Amino acid sequence: MDSAKVRGQDASCVHVCGMCPRCVFAPKPPGSAARRLWTVSDEFERRFVVALLSRCRNVKQLENIQKSLSGTSWPWCTYARSGRSPRDSGSRCQKDRKPLCVDTDAILRWFNSSPDWMKTNYLCCLLSMCDFELLRMLTNLTSVLLVRLKRGYLQFNVSNQNFNGQQDPEDPALMVVPGASKSMSGVSQHRDFVSCLPVNLAKRILGLLGEHTLKRCKKVCWYWQHLTEETMEEIRFRRSFKDQDDVILKVFHSVNVLSPTYANMVEVSVPINGDEKDEVHPAVQKMKSFKAAHAKIQTKPVQMEERNVYCGAYFTKVLLKEEYQHRVLDYRGGFLMATTSKDRLLRLLCVAPETKPVAVVRGHGVIRAVQFCEDRGLLITAGYDACIRCWNLQTDRCEKVLYGHTGTINCLDVHADKLVSGAKDHTVKVWSIQTWSLFKDFNFKHRGSVLCVKIHKSFLCSSCIQGQVKLWNMETASLLRVINAHKSAVKCLFLNDWHLLSGDSAGKVMAWSVSCEDKQCLKMFNHPKEVKSLTLLYLRVVTGCLDGKIRVFNFLTGDCLRDIRTESESGRILSLHFQDHSILVNSTVNVQLFQFSKVFWDYTDPLQEGAGDGVAQEANGENVKQSVIESEKAASGQMKRRGPHHPPTRDAILLRVGASQRALRLDEVSINMEGNARLRDSWGPQTTRDRLGLSADKQNLQLQPRPNTCLPILQRAASRHLISCPQSREVSTAPASAKRQSARNSTASA
Repeated sequence: MDSAKVRGQDASCVHVCGMCPRCVFAPKPPGSAARRLWTVSDEFERRFVVALLSRCRNVKQLENIQKSLSGTSWPWCTYARSGRSPRDSGSRCQKDRKPLCVDTDAILRWFNSSPDWMKTNYLCCLLSMCDFELLRMLTNLTSVLLVRLKRGYLQFNVSNQNFNGQQDPEDPALMVVPGASKSMSGVSQHRDFVSCLPVNLAKRILGLLGEHTLKRCKKVCWYWQHLTEETMEEIRFRRSFKDQDDVILKVFHSVNVLSPTYANMVEVSVPINGDEKDEVHPAVQKMKSFKAAHAKIQTKPVQMEERNVYCGAYFTKVLLKEEYQHRVLDYRGGFLMATTSKDRLLRLLCVAPETKPVAVVRGHGVIRAVQFCEDRGLLITAGYDACIRCWNLQTDRCEKVLYGHTGTINCLDVHADKLVSGAKDHTVKVWSIQTWSLFKDFNFKHRGSVLCVKIHKSFLCSSCIQGQVKLWNMETASLLRVINAHKSAVKCLFLNDWHLLSGDSAGKVMAWSVSCEDKQCLKMFNHPKEVKSLTLLYLRVVTGCLDGKIRVFNFLTGDCLRDIRTESESGRILSLHFQDHSILVNSTVNVQLFQFSKVFWDYTDPLQEGAGDGVAQEANGENVKQSVIESEKAASGQMKRRGPHHPPTRDAILLRVGASQRALRLDEVSINMEGNARLRDSWGPQTTRDRLGLSADKQNLQLQPRPNTCLPILQRAASRHLISCPQSREVSTAPASAKRQSARNSTASA
């Protein structure tokens, strides 16, 4: 049956099955769509094409077919998670379904008797109607058959087999590996079983492969590419986590336990003024603290004290249990605490021993800042009404109202006789507490809303919502320096004679020098969330973060020494108020007081100045170890002297303990027994009295009167007996028992 004859018989195929040669070689009608797909089941389609391909006996014919299949763009092949092909398979759900009135045996007989070029054209037309999954399987099958033909392997005897009504012969597609007969898992049937598995199991299987193999797996399909990328990312994460874990373990083994009693006097390098350059020795430049920041400027050593504050034991006490999202509070470590509530009232509370309300201040609306001025007996408040009110703590009355701002006042600070305020109108104003007047020469401004102000002696520091920090000179009313290192709003500051600390809403705390010559950041302390409060106390930076933790950092090294959970997970921290031995935590759910135990600071040897906690702890450990060794030596020597076979008996131990207790016992019975024994000795034989050289009167003088006893009665009886018998001392030969009996008779008569 040639090609012309087949085309001429196209009209005789009534069913248009798409499988017979008449349908395959029929001309395409003009204006029609693409070639129609088969309406048969996947199993029947696979068996039919495999039967045709296995009947190809020519090497050249198989090479042409392989060349046609190798031109398929396999990376565009996509697999559904069920393993089905992308085309619609709704009409192919029945098993072994085939077109009606189609004789497949006749088609196979025609195929066997056809020339090779017609077989090739017929197969190419059929392959154009197959899906990607079947084409991939046929590509592997063509490669296997071609290798077997070239090497002279035994061919499949399928030329004389019928296609209908018999069991499917051994599938050549399953024979990719020589010797394999049947695959129960279906893996060798070239199905995407990985996509059918759960994601975690698929990643587990891909994780067992090497990096080179995973790169090749990315080219299978888009789903494999996604799985492979996630698997490789997890492998890299596990490796990096393991490396970090190893580093942390090494650091942990090298660091000693933190000592809560550590204290020391250290020298910290600070920049010097212009008039001090000639007085400083050049060797002072070689200081270890802040060496990188002070590399280009001249410094001098300043002796400072460092302590591990807030590193010991503590207990917590809930002072106020009221939920409020905008609570403003101030506490200076005394007995009074000022706080705002939901009803827009300012309340004064007594902190110790129990939290009790003392007074209520009315008349200021919404308050944004509260400041105690206890040395003057004042309480200063500011809020949304752009004014500052000063209240008398004794009378609870407003004594003065200060006007000058045009926006909401956000912050206050007091030092000596000066009051500083910052507001949303981008200005910082300085007031005199004595005259309640505004210093008009101090024209301090920012680019944004002022969030925090701090004043210390002749320095004033302020920050705004744009992250800018400015340092001002109060004596000359001039701007000393501007810090633009923060990228977010700076909400808390700290200022002292030498250093300035600033904390922003991004979790960064930066330490700066007050000197204008030192422009670099001394240290940076990172936090996971916004920093609400900070302070510098004994070279320890203590911060309160929005994540609910209080952290203690070493100011010289930047190490985090301790973090304390405030137990307010349900609410965020609003502010912290630091005192010598306590921290008051103001959160949205309550107000807690963390009371730390008083510590007797253990100062190290002056030769070890500058040494850290690890050196001090190591020295303490060596001392303890040495004392333990000495005590063990003493105990072993004592055991050797006593001997292993002569341990102290139970009776000996009881006798020793009883003697020691009797020596310290001062009850009335013991006192009476002691007095009776002394009286009995005074009535003893002559030889005893002569040997002691004591007369009866002297012996009576030695017997001191005891309250609530019978000794005075015995003393009077003994004196009477001695007076009535003056010669008894020379001629008395009566036994001691007779004398004791006479003493009893005289006592009874008395």
